[in-house]
Amino acid sequence: MAKQTIFRGTLANDGTGDNLRLGANKINDNFTELYTLLGDGSTLSAGTIVTTTESQTLTNKSIDGSNNTITNIPSSALSTIANSKLANSTISIGGITFNLGDTDATPAFDLSDATNYPTSSLSGTITNAQLAGSISNDKLVNNKITIGDDTSTNFNVDLGGSFEIVGGSGVNTAIENNRITISTDGSIVTETSSDTLTNKTINGPDNTLTNIANGSLANSSVTLGSDVVNLGDTKTSIAGLSLTGAATLDLTAAGSKARFDFAGFGSLPTASTYQGMFAYDSAGGIPYYSSGSGWVRILDENTSVSIHTDVNTTGVADGDGLIFDSSAGRFNVGALPSTGFSIAMAVAL
Repeated sequence: MAKQTIFRGTLANDGTGDNLRLGANKINDNFTELYTLLGDGSTLSAGTIVTTTESQTLTNKSIDGSNNTITNIPSSALSTIANSKLANSTISIGGITFNLGDTDATPAFDLSDATNYPTSSLSGTITNAQLAGSISNDKLVNNKITIGDDTSTNFNVDLGGSFEIVGGSGVNTAIENNRITISTDGSIVTETSSDTLTNKTINGPDNTLTNIANGSLANSSVTLGSDVVNLGDTKTSIAGLSLTGAATLDLTAAGSKARFDFAGFGSLPTASTYQGMFAYDSAGGIPYYSSGSGWVRILDENTSVSIHTDVNTTGVADGDGLIFDSSAGRFNVGALPSTGFSIAMAVAL
């Protein structure tokens, strides 16, 4: 209530002031309010009265925060207030709760929602769990990988991106767990594979082919005359062989033999082609040699002397002989003189 003042009148003893009863009531009301404010209504509390402007130390006081506003209190004035006296005696930062007065030099803050936190203020090691799903590629110095081929062609793959390894002709690719397997489908020739090649051209100077069995060759033999000789075989005798062309035949071993018989004179080869050749007419039983200009008959012990071109046996008779006619340059048949010859030749035809 407002302070009650006893009205003493306008002038002394002018009869306008409060009477004694009214004045006493005002005095009682004022004291009741003071005793209620400063005590229990009947007795004043012991101690010093606190004013709003004086600097004083309060003891044993309960200040209800909900009914009072405490401002501008320095930290030194809070040193004796226990946390239990506070409605809020803790703070929570980054998932960590601190009691007022606590000290933690290395708090394990959860900064997943922090913004504008300078990296210069961070120290220590950041684990993968702390980075999970929260750092974009543009925040990284190295945010991609570079893949190149043997032609110096490169391309970049962003972290979190993907690329494909695609097989080509005869090449397959497969992924199992964390492994990429590149394999062939059997159509590619390797150093150790066993393959059958088709439609291939192998350049001999640039390749070495070894240990090729005859059975793997389209042609594994040659035929000489009438004899078949397999590659790798040794043949010392060839049957049915014909030699043609401007070649030479050089046989020096003893016991060498060859046949030169022909079925009749007309079967003999051209003399000019085979000059010096011996030939035998098996039909007529006559041997010949080639002079180059023709076939010349070779005389043997059974051959008549009439075969000679310088012998004329026309009209020969018993007892005749060969008489040389120098004017004709040949021998003619004639009767031998009975005297004057030391040697006589009788020719019986």
